[in-house]
Amino acid sequence: MLAISGDSPFCHTAFAKARSLPFPLLSDVHRTVIRAYGVLDIDRNVAYRSTFVVDRAGVLRWGQAGDREMVRDGREVLRVLDVIDGLRRKR
Repeated sequence: MLAISGDSPFCHTAFAKARSLPFPLLSDVHRTVIRAYGVLDIDRNVAYRSTFVVDRAGVLRWGQAGDREMVRDGREVLRVLDVIDGLRRKR
């Protein structure tokens, strides 16, 4: 698992340390990945709050994006991961 945003590496280091995050935060200050995933709010030059699940083969399996007011439910991400894991085990 990893996270990415348009914030600087310095901001990410402080954010991760303050919250004891166990996964890396990647910086996309040039908005390359943010644009590629179609979640750039051009007017504000920030990414929409988004979550994507990409499998080990690099295939986008699930995603959601919305504005800052959108309620996000981590249980849905866990459900998607369980489904993907179940499919992987069947192979």
